[in-house]
Amino acid sequence: MKNIFEYSFPSIRYLALRWPKSKHLVKKYVMSNQKKPDLFKLSLCCLKDLNYHCKYPIRKSLKLLSKKCSENHTYNSYHDQHHFKSVIVISSIFANILSLKNNEKIFLILLALTHDMNHQGRRILSTPYYQELKTLKKLKPYVFKHFVNYKIWIRFKRILLNTYFPKIVNSTDDIVEKILLDVDIICSMMFGHINGLILSKRLKHEIKFEKNSEELYKGFLSLLEKKKLHLDISKKSCAR
Repeated sequence: MKNIFEYSFPSIRYLALRWPKSKHLVKKYVMSNQKKPDLFKLSLCCLKDLNYHCKYPIRKSLKLLSKKCSENHTYNSYHDQHHFKSVIVISSIFANILSLKNNEKIFLILLALTHDMNHQGRRILSTPYYQELKTLKKLKPYVFKHFVNYKIWIRFKRILLNTYFPKIVNSTDDIVEKILLDVDIICSMMFGHINGLILSKRLKHEIKFEKNSEELYKGFLSLLEKKKLHLDISKKSCAR
């Protein structure tokens, strides 16, 4: 488990020290969807690079959740294992740069891994938080049993609900929330227009969008103007 991505790819520390110049190395891994990622191994390696020692009970639970997140029953072409791997990796890089506290590291990786678990591959516009509530319902027994108490669950629930894209979160003091909300957005746009269109094509197929990928991507950028990124590092990551 020396290399977190695949053979010859560098560590989170290496990427973080050179960020955003190292962005092109991450792009190759993020944009590839030929090989199904091992989310459990990836999560463990990211935690190891963040100097977090994953003990047996948490390790076992993380393995179970990784398996659940690897199940793609609705055949999603965007909200699938490759989206999860992107959010995990980029969140880990940001966590390294921002020197997160130890207990925040596992909390961030848990959210990055599971934030779209049980995603149904569609957006029910008449029902706000439809996807997020589906995820929380599926997650609650696992997260409560192995990771969090009631107080932390309320925090977990708030952050996950705030990933609902139409919602505008103007400000937050929660560093984990800042990272997750930013990364969930910028992983679709930080690698330039061409790669943004490739990801839009995957999303178009998933949600059966009738117009072309360019229209979908423009719509995404238009909605994004109403929101704002919470971290300077996120803004620099998207700069040309």
